[in-house]
Amino acid sequence: IARRDGIVDRVRRTASGDAGTLRIGFGASSAIGILPAIVRQIREQLPDVALHLDDRDGVDVAAAIRTGTLDVAIVRAPFTASNLVIQPIHSEPFVAVLPAGHALAGRKAVTPRELALSPFILFPRVASPGLHDTIIGLCIADGFSPVIVQEANAWLTVVGLVESGLGITIAPASVSRVCPLAVACIPIVGTTDRTTLAMVHDEGEMSPLVLRCTEVVRATIPTLLSRDCKASY
Repeated sequence: IARRDGIVDRVRRTASGDAGTLRIGFGASSAIGILPAIVRQIREQLPDVALHLDDRDGVDVAAAIRTGTLDVAIVRAPFTASNLVIQPIHSEPFVAVLPAGHALAGRKAVTPRELALSPFILFPRVASPGLHDTIIGLCIADGFSPVIVQEANAWLTVVGLVESGLGITIAPASVSRVCPLAVACIPIVGTTDRTTLAMVHDEGEMSPLVLRCTEVVRATIPTLLSRDCKASY
């Protein structure tokens, strides 16, 4: 009887979205900051949900959701994909990431234009088109086109290359959380550009589990932002 009751309870919890398997995709540029906090909240509030995390670029994320390989994904906006629902969940400013010996490393803030003479290290556009285009657009709006000397697919790699003195980068403020002491993260002023994380899922009828996931994220996002996504300034 106990075994039967347990099975019935699990079926009930699965039907209500409180149990099951949730497959979450994410791009490399969204792995720092809010994603770990979202995962923690889902695990705390939905302990019977098994999470499968999958690191993919933006194009693969859209295809995986359409085919049912992924249930939801966390991506950097702007993110354009047909037949998908895109819900912004967090916006943050940009920082300049400089080697400690850079002439601007001691500043409290910099404008994009002040970075014009430095070589840049960026994500390749294919890995995060929205973020790449936003950073390039931020520079162009301030009168210059950045000279990109190296590309890397992960923020830890980008930061490591900055630390080596190869170049500088412009990054979401949450990247400050993984920068070593030999790297300076300086707030960028003189622009209103920000970068936004969004949650993506299929536009069709959501499963109870996906619906519960979106409810948890929306209900807890203020706490997540204050606890896990503060910029270093």
